[in-house]
Amino acid sequence: MILKELIQRVQSLYSKGVQSDDSRLSARHIYNVLLSVRATLITQKANKRQHVSQWNYQTLNCVELIKAEPYECPCLPAVGCVILRTKHPLPQPLTGLMGGHMLQSVTSLEGSIIFSETTWEAKKYKKGSKFTSNKPDYFIRDNYLYITTKKGPKAISITGLFDDPLEADKYPGICKEEICKESTPEDVCPDCISPLNKDLPIEKDMVKTLIEMSAQELLSMFSQGREDLSNNTRDSLKEEGK
Repeated sequence: MILKELIQRVQSLYSKGVQSDDSRLSARHIYNVLLSVRATLITQKANKRQHVSQWNYQTLNCVELIKAEPYECPCLPAVGCVILRTKHPLPQPLTGLMGGHMLQSVTSLEGSIIFSETTWEAKKYKKGSKFTSNKPDYFIRDNYLYITTKKGPKAISITGLFDDPLEADKYPGICKEEICKESTPEDVCPDCISPLNKDLPIEKDMVKTLIEMSAQELLSMFSQGREDLSNNTRDSLKEEGK
């Protein structure tokens, strides 16, 4: 659903109709609440081991990798191997049970190599294991994703559930950077489109609950304060308004 439509529906439900020109709720404030509620709905569903629709996921295409400096590595890589990391910090993924990142897949661009998640701590002990030392894997540390490989790809693809879809949408992949260099605002460059005209990744069955919970959270947040619901030069108590 387009973000500006979601924000307007939350605003209308909060204001019980058309909002005042002086409403304290900004689009940014409502968006932050939408993100919080969306994260709660998705993680609760995932933690109950219920199916999370693909409509909630986003894919970061052409994620550029660079060689990591030795001091960034938890251990010396095996002979013939190098450790690579993403050139740019990743957008924050949602986390589920046991703190696992909700990344559905990390693969080479064509999908022939699949990297499984490990941890920075576990990586130190994996080198000596004859069963897992050569298995492609990745770990996340300080917001960067690292992989150990014998023949490193220049870029990878990452599909996951991200805390802020707008941040994920503008992630600077190699392909996107090339597209934007050649694009005008009327073309396909994602960063040339207003954030309010972009979709919020969420399955249709969750939309109504998302709007209602967001409006309720805002009502609870401001129930004890003053809000300028009348279009005049002074604040009016919420209960004095609509």
